[in-house]
Amino acid sequence: MRLQVLSEQQVEDIHSASVRILSEVGVCFGSRKALDILSSAGARVDDNWKSVRIPEGLIERALQTTSGHYRLWDRGRNEFIDLQDGQVRGHNVGGCVRIFDAERDLLREATQDDLEQLAKLMDGLENIHVCRPVVYPAECPSSVRDIYTTAIMLQHTGKPYGVTSYSLKNLAYILDLLNVIAGGLAELQAKPFVWGSVCPDSPLFYTENTADILIKYAELGLPVAIAPCPICGGTSPVTLAGSLAQLNAEFLAGLVLVQIVRPGIDVKYTARPMPMDMRTGTATFGAIETGLMSAAIVQLARRYRVCSDVYGLGTRSKALDEQTAYEKALNGLMVGLAGTDLIAAAGLLEDALTSSAEQLVIDNEILGMIFRALQGITVTADTLAFEVISAIGPGGSFLTEPHTLAYMRKEYFQPRLVRSGLVAQFPGDQTLLDVARDRIKAIMQVDRPALLDAAARAEIQRILTVCLET
Repeated sequence: MRLQVLSEQQVEDIHSASVRILSEVGVCFGSRKALDILSSAGARVDDNWKSVRIPEGLIERALQTTSGHYRLWDRGRNEFIDLQDGQVRGHNVGGCVRIFDAERDLLREATQDDLEQLAKLMDGLENIHVCRPVVYPAECPSSVRDIYTTAIMLQHTGKPYGVTSYSLKNLAYILDLLNVIAGGLAELQAKPFVWGSVCPDSPLFYTENTADILIKYAELGLPVAIAPCPICGGTSPVTLAGSLAQLNAEFLAGLVLVQIVRPGIDVKYTARPMPMDMRTGTATFGAIETGLMSAAIVQLARRYRVCSDVYGLGTRSKALDEQTAYEKALNGLMVGLAGTDLIAAAGLLEDALTSSAEQLVIDNEILGMIFRALQGITVTADTLAFEVISAIGPGGSFLTEPHTLAYMRKEYFQPRLVRSGLVAQFPGDQTLLDVARDRIKAIMQVDRPALLDAAARAEIQRILTVCLET
């Protein structure tokens, strides 16, 4: 079961437009190192403008070396997953600055305690397979917030984690943290439990920090994620096809760079196109056009043999309301049917400015329903059940049949939140929010062994102290 929003010819048309953008318009790189790497490989560099025109041949050579895999381990490095194994998976929103505090019914700045609780919560949610920094705690110093956020996440979740770094200097401290946990750089490289994520600036620009960090990830051999985030009508053309052509060019420029540095490195296509609401000038993550473009990106990623990671659980709403439900369900199912490797943005509210523990739990349920839909209907001699129908005959009941017992859990998604009469109608009835809170409490009450021993935790605190002092 697969949805294709683009024909094969349209995929090629977008690819060809991106190639033309790269070869005739070019991309700016603020990094001298990136310019030299691309120049040495055959790209045409204009030193005055720091722009690079990348010929089609160089793009094709880079595409020939993509690995077709995206390999990660859990924190214990016992459980291996390849995100390109054909299974659709889920992950949370990353980098929100606010929390929707449902108990007090208000939006507020995120805290370190929020981040710790959300990281622990994700460990208990079966449909969140990999994770990103859910929120950035306001009390952490802004210049090193990326380092602190990584340290907190790594101490409270064992799931594979996507790192974002502000600078090469900060990345050095983050690598120190990772080495503490892995037992050394060689161990981290052999079985990475993190990937490195960068966002080019639309239109068509990689800052010095972005390019240098991307190169560093490639030099280390860590999986990378390249995440163009254009605003359609603002930092990319207003047309969906034009935005796709531009963001695809931005992605390909980064892909070429890392494949030159380390041919065969695992690459994730993590595009986040955002239509602009022309009435307000704001980006809208919940727009149906986000789902359409994301589904198209899945097809482009498949052509390039790279991992696809797209927003399906975005919403414009600030509340856990009907708008949140229908925007997430429609776009999430669309990209799931397109066959994405990762459906992103669980827990997201308010166009990625806000996260919510309750919404994270609800989105986990939405993901479960999407995954069940993707399984389709199994048609075999046994599931057609002719013998059972024949034995029961007209007017009978299937309730006590062994066939019913054998298939009742296989055939049907078992919801954890949805219950009969869930919408409150009488005093004492539970709402969806009430049930989500109950699930949060149940998960948080489970005793889990510490992910790190006392010595490792002390070394992490030492690194955090040093980074503040420098």
